[in-house]
Amino acid sequence: MALNYFAKHKKEDLYRSVQEVYKSDDRPWVVGFSGGKDSTAVVQIVFYALSSMSKGDLTKPVYIISSDTMVENPKVLKHIDEQLLKMKKAAKELELPIHVEKVMPDIKNTFWVNLIGRGYPAPRQKFRWCTDRLKIDPANAFILNKVSEFGETVVVLGVRKSESSTRAQVMNTHKIEGKVLRRHTKLPNSYVYAPIEDFSLDDVWTYLMQIPNPWGADNSDLLALYQDSQGECPLVIDQSTPSCGNSRFGCWVCTVVQEDKSLKGFIESGDEWLIPLLRFRNWLLKNRDNPDYREKKRMNGSVYLVGDDENKRKGLGPYTLEHRKEILKELLKTEKELQHPDHPKYELITLEELKEIRRIWFDKGDWEDSVLTIYEEVYGTRPDWDIEQSKFLESEDIKTLKRFCDEEKVEFELIQKLINLEFEHYGYKHRHGILKDINRILNEEWLHFDKLKGEKYADQ
Repeated sequence: MALNYFAKHKKEDLYRSVQEVYKSDDRPWVVGFSGGKDSTAVVQIVFYALSSMSKGDLTKPVYIISSDTMVENPKVLKHIDEQLLKMKKAAKELELPIHVEKVMPDIKNTFWVNLIGRGYPAPRQKFRWCTDRLKIDPANAFILNKVSEFGETVVVLGVRKSESSTRAQVMNTHKIEGKVLRRHTKLPNSYVYAPIEDFSLDDVWTYLMQIPNPWGADNSDLLALYQDSQGECPLVIDQSTPSCGNSRFGCWVCTVVQEDKSLKGFIESGDEWLIPLLRFRNWLLKNRDNPDYREKKRMNGSVYLVGDDENKRKGLGPYTLEHRKEILKELLKTEKELQHPDHPKYELITLEELKEIRRIWFDKGDWEDSVLTIYEEVYGTRPDWDIEQSKFLESEDIKTLKRFCDEEKVEFELIQKLINLEFEHYGYKHRHGILKDINRILNEEWLHFDKLKGEKYADQ
């Protein structure tokens, strides 16, 4: 692909246009930075444009935000963190109104809390539950916070029309005639500014390779990251942005694609310490659709059927609790095996996530406190946090309860849910809503499905 923008314009023309947009109103800017080529080019352009303005014209803040999904490729995460640190330092030295921020998902929305805790199956193209929770929501929350503070915002992105016909169509659809800014597709009082929208791929690399990086980084290092790569993962703020699983800048655990070319590319380039991550990711993909590892009901207890006529059977729900335990064990073993060159104790899952998984599992009926047991089995020690154990039943009590359920032909899971409900309301003088909750549990569809349908359906 040949030069497009720089065949007709100089970099000074670009800086002037950015300055004009900056000075045209008092709306703060939120610049998306993923660490890839396009977002690096945009941030570099913003740095140069603001640096050549008088201090009196630098009247509004510019926020550079980077989304950390907490499952970023460790090699790319290191690159991004180094860039953010240098940006902060350079902005301070140059006295620019640039603020560098990293946004992350809420603890209840992290990848491992949803996959291991709640049992969401590993993502696939038709069920990409991760994108909203890990990327879109944290970025949008930051933007909306600035909307609340300032009234309106301008989101500056490294999107280009030449990326794809779909991208060009989306950009043209939301363009305001005669204006540089576009309406944001989702967020109120927010506009999108795409300073490199007319750049070709060659324009991007020509700019990065010929113009020194203003925060002191070496763009040749970025070029090295792209060897054998398939592109980058941009800051994602809507669902029109494609999955990043086939990319240098995607999540290391992504199963949306069958083959992770990014991890393989790094390993083949000499980063063999990443092999445990690729092995775990492939294991997760291999077991995703195994019916033995999936419940035959949805999380709310409802049941659905798949297949035709004689082949009709119950559809798959979340991972079984037993398989979630297996995933956690394999993840911790992978974490222990991983030999990060800069971080001997590199975390693949945080203690806060383990705490949240432990809480969710208890509500699911894991009274044996499996999170602590699994952690101790892998590491030989308990996790470093204050452990509250008063809720959990002794092993003999659980065995006795299971025996009674078998004798009375009552679903053990049903009794678990009712006992957990009692735990929730224990000690309250007014047990508001408990009868409604009991009725909801007793009427969950999975308990009565076969009887209501008048026949027995196979569990896959």
